[in-house]
Amino acid sequence: MKALEAINTCDKLYLETYTSLADFSSDKLKRLTGKKVIELDRKGVEEEKQFLEDAKSSTVALLIFGDPLSATTHFEILLEAKKLNIEIEVIHCSSIMTVISETGLFLYRFGKTASIPIPEKGFEPESFFDILEQNLSIDAHTLFLLDLKPDQKKFMTIKQAIDNLLKVAENRNSKLFSENTFCIGCARLGQKGQIIKAGKAKDIQKLDFGKPPYCLIVPSKLNFKEEEALNNLKL
Repeated sequence: MKALEAINTCDKLYLETYTSLADFSSDKLKRLTGKKVIELDRKGVEEEKQFLEDAKSSTVALLIFGDPLSATTHFEILLEAKKLNIEIEVIHCSSIMTVISETGLFLYRFGKTASIPIPEKGFEPESFFDILEQNLSIDAHTLFLLDLKPDQKKFMTIKQAIDNLLKVAENRNSKLFSENTFCIGCARLGQKGQIIKAGKAKDIQKLDFGKPPYCLIVPSKLNFKEEEALNNLKL
C-alpha cells in the first residue's frame, strides 16, 4: 500500500527489468496504477540513467523486483542520487535474501552470497567457488544466485550451475563439491508454484524446476532443526 501511495504521487514510473524475472509487466502495472511505465534494461539502469535526470525536476519512481537495495547496482544509484542532491525515499520489500528461509535453513547461518554467471567466450569466472570455500571454512551455508539475461532470453539453470561447480572442483582437485554433495534447488521463490527440492547434486540435476528464476543452496553442517525442516523437501 505504501508503494502504491508513492506511485500515485509520481510524475514518471520506471521499471527495472533485468535483475529478476517475475510474472509482471509494465502493462499490468499500467492497468493497476493508470500510469505509463517505462521499462529499463541493464543499459538504461546502469549507464543512461534517464530517471536520475528526470528526478532533478520531477517526482520519479524506480520500481524494482524484490528489495530495492539487495543488489549493489541499486545502491550505487542511491549514492549517485545523493550526490546530485535528489531527495530519496526507499520503500523496502521482501527479497530472495529472506525468502530462502522457506527452505528451513536459518538465515543467520548463511555466509557470503555468490552469483554463478552464464559462461561466455573468454569469460568463465570461478570466483563463486572461492566463496563456497570461504563459507564452508566457517561452517556457513552458501546461496548461489543463478544468472539471467531477460533481454536475451538466457538463464542459468540449476543443472548448469551444478555442472559449473563440478567442473571447477575437478579443475582444482577439490573435494568440497561432488555429485554426492547435498544441495537445495529452488525455483520462483516467493511466487505461486515455487519449487524447493533437496538431495544429492546428481539427483537435483535430473529434476525439472520449470521456469526461472532459480537459485542453488549448498548448506554447511545442518543442525537438528534444519534437518527436521528439510526432511519434507528431500528426494
